[in-house]
Amino acid sequence: MTIDNIEYIELYPKIHLYTNLLPDANKLYEIMKKSEKESEGKYYLRNWDQWSHFGTYSQSKNDMEDSEKGQQYDDEKYLANRVVEAYGTAIDHYIQKTKPELPEGSQLASSSFSKYKKDVVAAEKKLAMNYHTDFIKSERDMPGRKFLITCTTYINDDYDGGSVEFYITDNGDTVSYKPKAGEILVFPSVEPYYHGVTNIHNGEKFFIRNFVMSPPFEGTKEWLKNQQEFGAYRWSKMEQERCDRENRYNAIYLYNDKVITYEEMLELENNQ
Repeated sequence: MTIDNIEYIELYPKIHLYTNLLPDANKLYEIMKKSEKESEGKYYLRNWDQWSHFGTYSQSKNDMEDSEKGQQYDDEKYLANRVVEAYGTAIDHYIQKTKPELPEGSQLASSSFSKYKKDVVAAEKKLAMNYHTDFIKSERDMPGRKFLITCTTYINDDYDGGSVEFYITDNGDTVSYKPKAGEILVFPSVEPYYHGVTNIHNGEKFFIRNFVMSPPFEGTKEWLKNQQEFGAYRWSKMEQERCDRENRYNAIYLYNDKVITYEEMLELENNQ
Protein backbone atom coordinates (compact mmCIF):
# COMPACT_ATOMS: atom_id res chain seq x y z
CA MET A 1 0.00 0.00 0.00
CA THR A 2 1.34 3.45 -0.92
CA ILE A 3 1.28 6.38 1.44
CA ASP A 4 -1.40 8.04 -0.71
CA ASN A 5 -3.81 5.12 -0.10
CA ILE A 6 -3.49 5.12 3.68
CA GLU A 7 -6.65 6.27 5.45
CA TYR A 8 -6.21 7.79 8.87
CA ILE A 9 -7.86 10.19 11.30
CA GLU A 10 -6.09 12.55 13.66
CA LEU A 11 -8.13 12.06 16.83
CA TYR A 12 -5.93 14.65 18.54
CA PRO A 13 -2.51 16.11 17.68
CA LYS A 14 -0.08 13.15 17.58
CA ILE A 15 -2.86 10.59 18.15
CA HIS A 16 -3.49 8.89 14.78
CA LEU A 17 -6.09 6.24 13.96
CA TYR A 18 -5.46 4.08 10.85
CA THR A 19 -8.62 2.62 9.38
CA ASN A 20 -7.88 0.61 6.22
CA LEU A 21 -4.73 -1.46 6.89
CA LEU A 22 -6.39 -4.67 8.15
CA PRO A 23 -9.49 -5.45 6.05
CA ASP A 24 -9.12 -9.14 7.02
CA ALA A 25 -9.44 -8.48 10.77
CA ASN A 26 -12.28 -11.01 11.13
CA LYS A 27 -10.05 -13.80 9.81
CA LEU A 28 -7.27 -12.77 12.16
CA TYR A 29 -9.75 -12.69 15.05
CA GLU A 30 -10.71 -16.34 14.50
CA ILE A 31 -7.04 -17.37 14.36
CA MET A 32 -6.17 -15.42 17.49
CA LYS A 33 -9.15 -16.78 19.47
CA LYS A 34 -8.29 -20.36 18.56
CA SER A 35 -4.64 -19.84 19.44
CA GLU A 36 -5.50 -18.42 22.86
CA LYS A 37 -8.00 -21.17 23.70
CA GLU A 38 -6.46 -24.29 22.15
CA SER A 39 -2.87 -24.01 20.91
CA GLU A 40 -1.00 -24.35 24.23
CA GLY A 41 2.13 -22.93 22.65
CA LYS A 42 2.56 -25.85 20.24
CA TYR A 43 2.68 -23.86 17.01
CA TYR A 44 4.00 -20.50 15.81
CA LEU A 45 3.03 -18.55 18.93
CA ARG A 46 4.20 -19.25 22.44
CA ASN A 47 1.85 -20.34 25.19
CA TRP A 48 -0.62 -17.65 26.24
CA ASP A 49 0.53 -16.59 29.72
CA GLN A 50 -1.11 -14.47 32.38
CA TRP A 51 -0.86 -10.72 31.68
CA SER A 52 -1.00 -9.24 35.19
CA HIS A 53 -4.70 -9.19 36.19
CA PHE A 54 -5.83 -7.93 32.78
CA GLY A 55 -5.93 -11.16 30.77
CA THR A 56 -3.45 -13.19 28.72
CA TYR A 57 -0.72 -12.58 26.14
CA SER A 58 1.60 -14.41 23.73
CA GLN A 59 4.53 -13.70 21.42
CA SER A 60 6.03 -15.28 18.34
CA LYS A 61 8.62 -17.99 18.92
CA ASN A 62 12.22 -17.67 17.83
CA ASP A 63 13.93 -20.11 15.48
CA MET A 64 15.39 -22.12 18.37
CA GLU A 65 11.99 -23.02 19.88
CA ASP A 66 10.16 -26.20 18.91
CA SER A 67 6.94 -25.92 16.89
CA GLU A 68 4.47 -28.37 15.45
CA LYS A 69 3.83 -27.72 11.77
CA GLY A 70 0.39 -27.85 10.19
CA GLN A 71 -2.62 -25.64 9.53
CA GLN A 72 -2.63 -23.95 12.95
CA TYR A 73 1.07 -23.16 12.61
CA ASP A 74 0.43 -21.65 9.18
CA ASP A 75 -2.54 -19.65 10.50
CA GLU A 76 -0.62 -18.24 13.45
CA LYS A 77 2.31 -17.34 11.22
CA TYR A 78 -0.09 -15.59 8.84
CA LEU A 79 -1.55 -13.66 11.79
CA ALA A 80 1.88 -12.57 13.01
CA ASN A 81 3.18 -11.54 9.59
CA ARG A 82 -0.04 -9.80 8.62
CA VAL A 83 -0.15 -7.55 11.68
CA VAL A 84 3.57 -6.74 11.40
CA GLU A 85 2.96 -5.57 7.83
CA ALA A 86 -0.04 -3.45 8.87
CA TYR A 87 1.33 -1.77 11.98
CA GLY A 88 4.72 -1.32 10.33
CA THR A 89 3.00 0.71 7.61
CA ALA A 90 1.08 2.70 10.24
CA ILE A 91 4.19 3.51 12.28
CA ASP A 92 6.20 4.52 9.19
CA HIS A 93 3.39 6.85 8.14
CA TYR A 94 3.03 8.24 11.66
CA ILE A 95 6.74 9.05 11.88
CA GLN A 96 6.64 10.76 8.48
CA LYS A 97 3.67 12.89 9.54
CA THR A 98 4.56 13.78 13.14
CA LYS A 99 8.37 13.80 12.85
CA PRO A 100 9.18 12.73 16.43
CA GLU A 101 12.76 13.15 17.63
CA LEU A 102 13.79 9.50 17.84
CA PRO A 103 17.33 8.70 19.04
CA GLU A 104 19.57 6.91 16.57
CA GLY A 105 19.26 3.19 17.16
CA SER A 106 15.56 3.26 18.09
CA GLN A 107 13.77 0.14 16.91
CA LEU A 108 10.43 -1.64 16.77
CA ALA A 109 9.83 -4.15 19.56
CA SER A 110 8.33 -7.59 18.92
CA SER A 111 4.54 -8.03 18.89
CA SER A 112 2.62 -8.81 22.04
CA PHE A 113 -0.62 -10.62 21.18
CA SER A 114 -2.97 -9.70 24.01
CA LYS A 115 -6.44 -10.33 25.37
CA TYR A 116 -8.37 -8.30 27.92
CA LYS A 117 -10.74 -10.54 29.81
CA LYS A 118 -14.16 -9.15 30.64
CA ASP A 119 -15.09 -7.30 33.82
CA VAL A 120 -11.56 -6.32 34.88
CA VAL A 121 -11.71 -3.33 37.25
CA ALA A 122 -8.78 -0.99 37.99
CA ALA A 123 -8.38 1.41 40.90
CA GLU A 124 -10.63 3.88 39.12
CA LYS A 125 -13.84 1.88 38.85
CA LYS A 126 -14.83 2.69 35.27
CA LEU A 127 -11.43 1.60 33.94
CA ALA A 128 -9.88 -1.78 33.23
CA MET A 129 -6.48 -0.04 33.14
CA ASN A 130 -5.72 3.25 34.89
CA TYR A 131 -4.45 6.33 33.07
CA HIS A 132 -0.73 5.92 32.50
CA THR A 133 2.08 6.44 30.01
CA ASP A 134 3.86 3.42 28.55
CA PHE A 135 7.15 5.20 29.23
CA ILE A 136 7.70 4.16 32.85
CA LYS A 137 8.89 7.22 34.78
CA SER A 138 10.05 5.18 37.76
CA GLU A 139 12.47 3.24 35.51
CA ARG A 140 13.98 6.24 33.70
CA ASP A 141 17.38 5.92 35.44
CA MET A 142 17.62 2.15 34.99
CA PRO A 143 19.50 0.39 32.17
CA GLY A 144 17.39 -0.80 29.26
CA ARG A 145 15.33 0.40 26.33
CA LYS A 146 12.61 3.00 26.91
CA PHE A 147 9.15 3.30 25.35
CA LEU A 148 8.86 6.10 22.76
CA ILE A 149 5.84 5.38 20.51
CA THR A 150 2.87 3.14 21.26
CA CYS A 151 1.04 1.23 18.53
CA THR A 152 -2.06 -0.85 19.24
CA THR A 153 -3.76 -3.01 16.59
CA TYR A 154 -7.38 -3.97 17.32
CA ILE A 155 -8.67 -7.32 16.10
CA ASN A 156 -12.31 -7.39 17.27
CA ASP A 157 -15.02 -5.07 18.56
CA ASP A 158 -17.79 -7.51 19.58
CA TYR A 159 -17.87 -6.45 23.23
CA ASP A 160 -19.27 -3.60 25.30
CA GLY A 161 -16.97 -0.90 26.66
CA GLY A 162 -13.25 -1.13 25.96
CA SER A 163 -12.83 2.48 24.82
CA VAL A 164 -9.38 4.05 24.89
CA GLU A 165 -9.44 7.17 27.07
CA PHE A 166 -6.76 9.84 26.74
CA TYR A 167 -6.02 12.53 29.29
CA ILE A 168 -3.58 15.24 28.17
CA THR A 169 -1.89 16.55 31.29
CA ASP A 170 -0.63 19.76 29.66
CA ASN A 171 -4.11 21.19 29.27
CA GLY A 172 -6.65 18.73 30.69
CA ASP A 173 -8.02 17.75 27.26
CA THR A 174 -9.68 14.36 27.01
CA VAL A 175 -10.25 12.03 24.06
CA SER A 176 -12.40 8.90 24.10
CA TYR A 177 -12.63 6.38 21.27
CA LYS A 178 -13.76 2.77 20.96
CA PRO A 179 -11.64 1.18 18.20
CA LYS A 180 -13.30 -0.88 15.49
CA ALA A 181 -11.99 -4.25 14.34
CA GLY A 182 -8.97 -3.76 12.08
CA GLU A 183 -8.09 -0.25 13.24
CA ILE A 184 -4.63 0.75 14.46
CA LEU A 185 -3.94 3.49 17.00
CA VAL A 186 -0.52 5.20 17.19
CA PHE A 187 0.46 7.82 19.77
CA PRO A 188 3.40 8.97 21.94
CA SER A 189 4.39 6.68 24.83
CA VAL A 190 5.47 9.69 26.89
CA GLU A 191 3.91 12.60 28.77
CA PRO A 192 1.54 14.38 28.38
CA TYR A 193 -0.32 11.51 26.64
CA TYR A 194 -1.81 9.51 29.50
CA HIS A 195 -4.25 6.81 28.46
CA GLY A 196 -6.50 4.20 30.04
CA VAL A 197 -9.07 1.63 28.92
CA THR A 198 -12.69 1.45 30.06
CA ASN A 199 -14.17 -1.73 31.50
CA ILE A 200 -15.00 -4.51 29.04
CA HIS A 201 -18.29 -6.40 29.31
CA ASN A 202 -20.10 -9.08 27.31
CA GLY A 203 -17.04 -10.28 25.49
CA GLU A 204 -13.25 -10.21 25.36
CA LYS A 205 -10.95 -7.74 23.63
CA PHE A 206 -8.15 -9.07 21.38
CA PHE A 207 -5.41 -6.73 20.22
CA ILE A 208 -1.68 -6.50 19.51
CA ARG A 209 0.63 -4.20 21.45
CA ASN A 210 3.78 -2.85 19.90
CA PHE A 211 6.24 -0.07 20.66
CA VAL A 212 9.06 1.91 19.14
CA MET A 213 11.84 1.60 21.72
CA SER A 214 14.91 3.70 22.40
CA PRO A 215 18.41 2.29 21.89
CA PRO A 216 19.78 0.49 24.98
CA PHE A 217 20.41 2.87 27.88
CA GLU A 218 23.33 2.02 30.17
CA GLY A 219 21.76 3.57 33.27
CA THR A 220 22.66 6.80 35.04
CA LYS A 221 25.97 7.05 36.90
CA GLU A 222 24.12 7.36 40.21
CA TRP A 223 22.02 4.26 39.52
CA LEU A 224 25.08 2.20 38.61
CA LYS A 225 26.95 3.51 41.66
CA ASN A 226 24.10 2.39 43.93
CA GLN A 227 24.03 -1.03 42.27
CA GLN A 228 27.71 -1.45 43.02
CA GLU A 229 27.33 -0.17 46.58
CA PHE A 230 24.35 -2.32 47.55
CA GLY A 231 25.06 -5.33 45.33
CA ALA A 232 23.04 -6.31 42.25
CA TYR A 233 20.51 -8.53 44.05
CA ARG A 234 19.76 -6.17 46.95
CA TRP A 235 19.63 -3.12 44.68
CA SER A 236 17.23 -4.93 42.34
CA LYS A 237 14.87 -5.66 45.25
CA MET A 238 15.11 -2.08 46.51
CA GLU A 239 14.39 -0.71 43.05
CA GLN A 240 11.41 -3.03 42.57
CA GLU A 241 9.89 -1.78 45.82
CA ARG A 242 10.52 1.84 44.82
CA CYS A 243 9.00 1.34 41.36
CA ASP A 244 5.92 -0.38 42.76
CA ARG A 245 5.40 2.56 45.12
CA GLU A 246 6.10 5.30 42.57
CA ASN A 247 4.00 3.72 39.83
CA ARG A 248 0.87 4.10 41.96
CA TYR A 249 1.58 7.80 42.36
CA ASN A 250 2.65 8.36 38.75
CA ALA A 251 -0.70 7.15 37.39
CA ILE A 252 -3.49 9.68 36.79
CA TYR A 253 -6.79 9.34 38.66
CA LEU A 254 -9.89 11.25 37.61
CA TYR A 255 -13.01 11.90 39.70
CA ASN A 256 -15.85 13.92 38.19
CA ASP A 257 -13.44 14.88 35.39
CA LYS A 258 -10.91 16.33 37.84
CA VAL A 259 -7.44 14.97 38.59
CA ILE A 260 -7.09 13.65 42.13
CA THR A 261 -4.13 12.22 44.03
CA TYR A 262 -3.60 8.56 44.80
CA GLU A 263 -4.45 9.21 48.47
CA GLU A 264 -7.70 10.96 47.50
CA MET A 265 -8.61 8.04 45.26
CA LEU A 266 -8.04 5.61 48.14
CA GLU A 267 -10.15 7.75 50.45
CA LEU A 268 -13.00 7.75 47.95
CA GLU A 269 -12.78 3.97 47.66
CA ASN A 270 -12.87 3.54 51.44
CA ASN A 271 -15.95 5.74 51.71
CA GLN A 272 -17.92 3.78 49.13
